[in-house]
Amino acid sequence: MPVRVLVDSAALLSPTDLPEDLLVWIPLTIRVDHQTFREGVDEIPPELWPPSDRTKAFVLEPPTEEELRALYTRLAPSTSAIVAVLHSGRLSPLVARARAAASAVLGRCPVHVIDTQTMGIAQGWIAEAALRLAAQGQSVHEIVRSLRGMLSRLYSVFVTESLEALERNRLLSKTQRILGTMLGIRPFLMMEDGALLPLEKARSTEKALEKLIEFAAEFSRAERVGVLYGPARSLQEAHAFAQRLQEAMQARELVVRPYGPSLAAWIGFDGLGVMIKE
Repeated sequence: MPVRVLVDSAALLSPTDLPEDLLVWIPLTIRVDHQTFREGVDEIPPELWPPSDRTKAFVLEPPTEEELRALYTRLAPSTSAIVAVLHSGRLSPLVARARAAASAVLGRCPVHVIDTQTMGIAQGWIAEAALRLAAQGQSVHEIVRSLRGMLSRLYSVFVTESLEALERNRLLSKTQRILGTMLGIRPFLMMEDGALLPLEKARSTEKALEKLIEFAAEFSRAERVGVLYGPARSLQEAHAFAQRLQEAMQARELVVRPYGPSLAAWIGFDGLGVMIKE
């Protein structure tokens, strides 16, 4: 029986050449005020993407432990093992719930939960590798070993103007948010050990983008690079930035993708990010 790969909707996968029969999606629920929708399943209400009120809170709600237990139980009879490739356990309780739920199939179907310590394109790269290895018939231990070897070679950095989202997620204090808004601060964020950390700040959008390029240019041997942009930014703006980035680092592969509600819940609607696989 094949190895099945579970991937939550915070991941962005390439739409081509993936063995979809081995892929099981885990949609994340997004709550906005009194409305909810499932990321990647339900249509996002157009008035919410992006909302006219940029201070609106998108809250990420992963499946419950009971729902994950039911999913494992349903999959167990038709798979030799389950590999769950999930977004960072520092950003939601999904990883912890997925590990706890594995007891439902203990002794019947091994469950390996990979905390990718990231989300978006970088999480998608790990999921794609898992799917390709599973399609090749690799053992679950080889798949897990290979995926864990990728984690230390992934880097993610962002800039955003949504200080409200950063305050809501306790990345900034209320005082920092108020002062930052008054001074036009653009935070520079890095994903480190699965946590989003505000490291630096710039006094304009252009200076913030220059910091992104300076950081990325240090990775002269980058294998893959992804540019992520929020719904409040235009595709043209993202492509113009990607061109500047490519001139600075000469990546072998560079893709530009919009990010979804799960990342917007953390950095807001006007973020721009770079993800690198070294």
